[in-house]
Amino acid sequence: MDKQDKDYIWSKFKKTSIDSDLRTRNEQKKGNNIGFDQSTGLDNETIKENVLKLAEELKGLPHQVVKARAFEYVTENVRIDVSPHDWFVTFGCWDRNDRPLSPLMNKWSTEVDNNILKTGKLLNKQNHTGAAAMWTDFDHSVPDWDVILALGFPGLRERARRHRSKHEASGELSYEGKAYFDGIEITYTAILKMLERFRTYALEHEQSNERVTAVAKCLDTLINGAPANTYEVLQLIYLYFMFSEYIDRFQVRSLGNIDRIIYPYYVQDLKDGRYTENQIRDFFDYFLMQWASIDNYWGQPVYFGGTRKDGETEINELSYLILEEYDKLGIYTPKVQLKIAQNTPQKFLNMTCDMIRRGHSSLVFISEESVRRSLMGIGANQEEARTCDIWGCYEFTPKGNGNCTAPAYINVLKPIELIFNNGVDPSSGIDLGRHTGVLDTFKTFDDFYSAYLKQLDSIIENVISCTNDFEQYLSFISPAQMFSATVENSLKTMRDAFHNGCDYNPTMILHAGFATAIDALMAIKKFVYEKNELTLVQFKEILNDNWNGHERLRLKILHDKNKFGNGIESVDLYAEAIARFIANKINLRPNGRNGFYIASLHSARTFISLGQKTGATPDGRFAGEEISKNTSPTMGMDINGVTAMIKSVTRIDTAQFLDFPLDVMMHPATVQGENGLTAMRTLLETYFEKHGIAIHFNIFDAETLLDAQAHPDKYQGLQVRVCGWNVNFTELSRKEQDMFIRRARNISE
Repeated sequence: MDKQDKDYIWSKFKKTSIDSDLRTRNEQKKGNNIGFDQSTGLDNETIKENVLKLAEELKGLPHQVVKARAFEYVTENVRIDVSPHDWFVTFGCWDRNDRPLSPLMNKWSTEVDNNILKTGKLLNKQNHTGAAAMWTDFDHSVPDWDVILALGFPGLRERARRHRSKHEASGELSYEGKAYFDGIEITYTAILKMLERFRTYALEHEQSNERVTAVAKCLDTLINGAPANTYEVLQLIYLYFMFSEYIDRFQVRSLGNIDRIIYPYYVQDLKDGRYTENQIRDFFDYFLMQWASIDNYWGQPVYFGGTRKDGETEINELSYLILEEYDKLGIYTPKVQLKIAQNTPQKFLNMTCDMIRRGHSSLVFISEESVRRSLMGIGANQEEARTCDIWGCYEFTPKGNGNCTAPAYINVLKPIELIFNNGVDPSSGIDLGRHTGVLDTFKTFDDFYSAYLKQLDSIIENVISCTNDFEQYLSFISPAQMFSATVENSLKTMRDAFHNGCDYNPTMILHAGFATAIDALMAIKKFVYEKNELTLVQFKEILNDNWNGHERLRLKILHDKNKFGNGIESVDLYAEAIARFIANKINLRPNGRNGFYIASLHSARTFISLGQKTGATPDGRFAGEEISKNTSPTMGMDINGVTAMIKSVTRIDTAQFLDFPLDVMMHPATVQGENGLTAMRTLLETYFEKHGIAIHFNIFDAETLLDAQAHPDKYQGLQVRVCGWNVNFTELSRKEQDMFIRRARNISE
């Protein structure tokens, strides 16, 4: 890939990142979006205005039809490009934060909020106080990639037509069913027409260029059927992603089991002499760069590996080839999930561990055996567990027949603050409704612990009430026509696949601040009830003053060894109990879309955003500081080494959670040479033997991070694993950088 080609791809999409000081998603132009030929279509602002006008003209029709017609309008009018600098076509709707159908979806969402929901005020209380973070979630669908590749766009449309005909013949096609199939028909017809637009443009501009000619030929295949070779498969995956994310407004939270699904095409291409290995490497370079250019802050998931039905590994020579190209490109998205089992080749583990220790921390290891335990615990069979999709940051769902939403993140630390203020959030003055009593009534630590569980219970119940309310209307707000056509059960039942058309329709409740809550409880237990160094009333005054004037006490508590993640039995006992309490409260309760709830100990970025809304806490934390993420110890509080941390974390029964990730930071000196690879593999084996589910790494030292903080221009490529995704260290806020440095200092000492 030469510089001109790379620059072209890099400029296809406007970059977005997080302004960490404001904690809001802001656009930062790291490159100028390419200049589209204006004759190919309309600008995005005009399209958005016209989408709303069109919706008004179609008022009274089912939302499936209105959205499909809006989708059709966008595909007919958005600007396009086919360039000699790329193997992949370019869409003019490139701004993921302001997509063409967003105004329409926002309009329908507002109608639900203002006219239908009964729990709107309660939801606002949760969000405003930081007791939880909640929203309608359309960001976690994974299509059935095997079906997509087998059928292609025209085959998916034809399959939907066959199901419609069956329902008509049996007299089962209701008004709602007709709207459902009409939406799919209009959407997929619009997709095929847009492919014709791309193909016509390519033929008009090919000028004997190899790539443009290849694009035209590829599109001709995809217009008429399924892909037949590696390049066509990659183009189809990219096209589905673009149609879904940028027009249909549904994130595609995995590009699939990419080494497995593409391997047969790769083998056939080499056998037939259609492409050389170097040509296929080139296709993958350009394919991977599409997502590096998109640069979604959360990263674009893709996964490798797994186990075949005969028990052998799915890792193959294509697995190595793709990761070799990924390594050469030096990018951190797509982010790579690795399904690991007993059969995973040591050579592959060595390769991936080596990539990580050299800075590719965007790889995460997922234990197949632990995934099986969790999935079978919610009703999946062994085959569904074996073939499940890995998606999002670390999550997993039965392939082709499951869709999970992630609409709520609970602040596990917040109950501590609420106990000190008898159910009232001190910052906002909002009464969250659970009054556990004044502080001097808690005579023993057991009294305080009981109050903690009551406050936590109240938040969980409030979150589930709100979620049950708004999740009934997901298909009203945004019918999932593209996604539904890939799910056979959805076609059989005529139900929206994102709403309730899959066999598995779980709602995931996630959590942040788990370890920090344990640390805070242990501080109260030791310093109030065991050592009697202060009373709860005195503690409240100190916390209200954000530790001002009490730095010696704060440091004493902060550096006390009784912190989660150090393998201390008396501490881990409470971690195990609270995790079980959370799981028992949430798992398998009916949700609002013909499914059930599942608990997760994944925090995503809410360990920062919810921390901002939480005052000073008894563990020595200042008001507004981040709280612990995932199942991991509070940043910098694990001082007894990785083995002790794994002991603490796996004290929890991981099978209770469908998302159980651990973040590990290691000093570069501990992973060098052959001994270093052995150490990393041993750590993985230990974690997985104890039923850990997901684990990922940051490998760096405090000196490097300090130098990068002082001289950012020298470290533009320094990757940091934030949670389930990577960013450049130099793009973090000073406050976030300092937290990583604090943790790195601890592992160096």
